[in-house]
Amino acid sequence: MSDGPTPSLPASIIERFVQEREGWSDAEILEELKGFPPLPGEEAFDQAAANWRDVYRFVALADVCAARKLRPAVVMLLERASFGDPGETMRGLRHHLERIAEPDWDFLTDACLEALNSPQPGARYWAVQQLGIMQVERTLGALQGALDDPEAEIRSEAQNAIDGFSWRPSTPKRTRRQ
Repeated sequence: MSDGPTPSLPASIIERFVQEREGWSDAEILEELKGFPPLPGEEAFDQAAANWRDVYRFVALADVCAARKLRPAVVMLLERASFGDPGETMRGLRHHLERIAEPDWDFLTDACLEALNSPQPGARYWAVQQLGIMQVERTLGALQGALDDPEAEIRSEAQNAIDGFSWRPSTPKRTRRQ
């Protein structure tokens, strides 16, 4: 029986990263995020301990940005997100983005639309997923454009997002690229 969290558990590592940044200014947090390279794709996480440390630091930064509602962080977080969901660590990103933006959903929508133009596939993937959750009708054209993305996973997420609009009789259907 343990008296507390094991220091090597991901949650403990993330919490330590969060605590280390408590005294930092917003500008310092954003500067660290700005210097943070995009996380590698999901396939890079088989055995690479350094990659996991970066993922945990990324999650901690997302948590700090959300707690402080640092709006400039939204697109930066998307642009640094992994393409895929290593260890199911990225799927919580949407909650961080929503906490930052709440209650300004137009801001979050615009940030996701901006991220759809990123050269980083992780940014496009998570932006498409967020837009699918939000179901904002003005994003349909951009989601349809994502059906031509070079990455099959992004095309699939875009189709899922568009299909979410199917209850609306005016939603146009488009055949996606295979």
